[in-house]
Amino acid sequence: MPFFGENTKLTAFRAFSNLEFRKFYVGSIAAQIGFWFSHISYQALMSDLTKDELWVSMLFVVTFLPVLFFGPLGGLLADRLDRKKLLLGSYTSLILVSVVQVLLVAFDAISPGILLLTSFLLGLVMAVLSPVVQAVTANTVPQEDLASAISLQAMASNASRVLGPALCAPLVSSNLYEISWSLYSLCLALALIIAAGITLLPYELETDRVTVKQSLLDGVSHAREKRDAWQALLLVGFISVFGVSHVALSPSFTENSLGKPSSYFAWLGAATGFGALIGALAAGSFTASSTLKRGALFAIPYCLLLLGFSRVTDFGIAIVLQILVGFFYIASFTTLQVVIQELVSEEFRGRVMSMFNIAWAGLVPIGTLLMGLLASSTGFDLGASDTIALTSLICLCYVILVVAKNVNPKKLNA
Repeated sequence: MPFFGENTKLTAFRAFSNLEFRKFYVGSIAAQIGFWFSHISYQALMSDLTKDELWVSMLFVVTFLPVLFFGPLGGLLADRLDRKKLLLGSYTSLILVSVVQVLLVAFDAISPGILLLTSFLLGLVMAVLSPVVQAVTANTVPQEDLASAISLQAMASNASRVLGPALCAPLVSSNLYEISWSLYSLCLALALIIAAGITLLPYELETDRVTVKQSLLDGVSHAREKRDAWQALLLVGFISVFGVSHVALSPSFTENSLGKPSSYFAWLGAATGFGALIGALAAGSFTASSTLKRGALFAIPYCLLLLGFSRVTDFGIAIVLQILVGFFYIASFTTLQVVIQELVSEEFRGRVMSMFNIAWAGLVPIGTLLMGLLASSTGFDLGASDTIALTSLICLCYVILVVAKNVNPKKLNA
């Protein structure tokens, strides 16, 4: 598709000129739509079983904790082993876990503890899959199309964030959890079939077989050598803990502040995804000028909108605010990911991107546990709305600090 590569007005779409990327892209969308079927079902079912913010927060903890502890190992595997085989193996493992979940629900053998266990298993596989997907994305396009590929993957992620919750909401509202997890299995099967047919561009694997510990430390050292990449990783991590983690309180906030059934939180997720889809497209239109400062500037309105969201009691206004929250969230994160991907060397890509996944998802357990303790009656009993307000203010202060540190004094004096 040379049209995308030649038209300067369609810079965000130029990665589509590569056949292997187009195939991989379709499979990624299928897998990500399925993920939201599973993710929403876990939250809704846990909320139905326990009616407790702390239990729902624990669900996030066990899902994303593997990314924190095993994500670096997944990145190391992506730097040492065949990335396509890792991709296929990860999809197969996710299918097996989701089938088990279907059977547990169908035979009414589910409990909060079992939900935590199966969610942990999914998180364990995702810890390997995430850096592999990001590395494979870079291996389906030439270097000049990498920024476009990253923004398009962000668009796919957030298109699925719209479609997934929107399609899943009627199912969870009717307690048809076995159907939603069955659809997840089917989406993964489609992604597996498509991934089996892609051919990756040649890429360099790690040649110096040092110890696992030393190899991981080398990845950290490489990231720290790239100042803007390291600062971007820190910023993503802080926003994840004090901003993104608020989603763990969505069922409680929906019921207690918005006066709707807790299952309606899925529509808030769909609204966030819709805004994020537009945000990814906007970020993709200026990937050539992606900078740490630009990514941080996008995060300021994100924090302010999240603060405003915490104060609303009208469901319609909450939907509108979540659209805007999603826009600035993904515009910031996509910009920061482009900064990181363009700065790191190929042989370190898997390990550095596993650090990005730790910052983006692996720290979410810490954030959700914090949110749960602050909001729950068994903790500090602040409630969902006040907890979101407090943490978004903390997030805003850090983002402003990052922007201030990256202001060019010469430009201010000009």
